[in-house]
Amino acid sequence: MKRSISRVAMAMALAIGATGMIAVAAPAEAAQKKKGASGQYSKEFIAVYQPISTKVDAGDTAVAAELPGLTATIKSPDEMLAGGQLIYNVGAKTGDQALQYQGVKMMADSGKLPEESVGKIYLAAGQLGYNAKDYATARSYLEKAQALMPNDPQIPSLIAETYVGEGQFQQGLTMIEKAMAATRAAGQKVDDSVPFRGLAIAANNGLNDQAFKWAMHVLDSSPRAEYRGEAYKVLSALSPFTKEEELDLLRLMARNDGMTVRQQYMAYLQGADARRRPAEVKSIIDMGIADGVLDGSSAIVSEELKVANSRMAQTLKEIDADSKNPQGASEAMAIADVYLGYGKGAQAEALYTKAISMGVTDKAAALTGLGIAQADQGKYAEAKATFEQITTGNRSTLAKMWISYVNSKSAS
Repeated sequence: MKRSISRVAMAMALAIGATGMIAVAAPAEAAQKKKGASGQYSKEFIAVYQPISTKVDAGDTAVAAELPGLTATIKSPDEMLAGGQLIYNVGAKTGDQALQYQGVKMMADSGKLPEESVGKIYLAAGQLGYNAKDYATARSYLEKAQALMPNDPQIPSLIAETYVGEGQFQQGLTMIEKAMAATRAAGQKVDDSVPFRGLAIAANNGLNDQAFKWAMHVLDSSPRAEYRGEAYKVLSALSPFTKEEELDLLRLMARNDGMTVRQQYMAYLQGADARRRPAEVKSIIDMGIADGVLDGSSAIVSEELKVANSRMAQTLKEIDADSKNPQGASEAMAIADVYLGYGKGAQAEALYTKAISMGVTDKAAALTGLGIAQADQGKYAEAKATFEQITTGNRSTLAKMWISYVNSKSAS
C-alpha cells in the first residue's frame, strides 16, 4: 500500500557570520601603505568607493542605489576584493542576499584573499549561490571549499542540495552518503536529519529502491520518533516481503513506536490471525485503541477482538501442553511463534532453539523469531548475534532492521 512521505523543509543555513568575513583595508589607506603599488586602486575607483564606504559606516542603507557606479569602476583584483567587501556589507545591512552574493563572489574571485580565509569565503559563496538558485555556480564554489576544508562535514550536504535543486536526485543522494562518511571520519555522530533528508529526496521523487535504502539509513541513525515513523511507513509501503516476513516487520514496528496509521494495524491483524495468535492480536488492538488509531467499536476491530478474547486461554493451554514434546521442528517453531504474542520470551527462545537444532526448513525465519524472543527479554547482545546469522534473502534485510533496534535499545 502506497503512502505519502512527509517532505522535509530544508532551510539552507547561511553561515556568513560563522564563516567570518575578512577585514579589508580601505583602498586609499592601502595605497598609501604600499609604495609603488598605488595603481592597484584607480583614482576613479577611490573617488566612488570612499563616499559610499562613509555612508555605509554611518548606517545609510539607501546607498545601495550607488553600487552600480562602484562596480563600473572595478578593474584590478584589489578593487574586486575591496569592492566586494563593501557590496557584501551593504547587502548584510539591508538584508539583500543578492547583494551579499554579488559581493562574496567578487571577493572569492579576486585572488587576493588571505590564505586562511579562502575556504570560508568559497563556502559562503556556495551557500549564497544555493539560496539564489544559482546551483551550478554554487556547486563550483562549494567544491573549491571542500578541496581546502576536506574534513568539514557540512560541505558534501550542501553540494548535494545543489544537485537536488537541479533535479539531479541520484547525484544528490550520492553526495549525502559522502557527507555521512565525512562526518563519521571526523569522529562525529551523523545527525538523524541527514539520512532523513536522503529519504525525503528519494521518496518524494519516485526513487523507490533508493527510498527503501534510505529508510534503512534513517533507522541506523537512532532517529527521533517522527523520523522513525516515516521510515517505517516507507519500509511497509515498499515492502518486498512475504506475509510471514511482513509480520516480523510489523512486530518490529510495534515494539519501536513505528505503528502510526490504521493500515499498518489492519495489516498486522490480518497477518497475525486471531484464531492462531489471539494474544498478539489482542495486544495490537489494545495498542491501536490506546494510540487513537483504531476504533474499538468498528465492526472489523470488534470482531477480531472478540475472536482473540475467546481463544486466549484455550490457545495458551494447548501450546503449554504441546511444548513439552513437539512433534518435529515445524511444530516447535509454530509454538514458539505463538508464545511471542503472550510475551513469553523465554519459552519462545527455547522452542526456536529446539526447532533450529531439529533442522527446521526455514532456518532464517526461526533465527528471526529467536532474535525477537531474545530482544523481548532484554538480551540484546544475544539477539544481535542471532540476527547477524541471517545473511541472505529478504530476511537479511529484516535482520538489519532488527539489529538497528537492538543497538538502540542496548545504547539507551
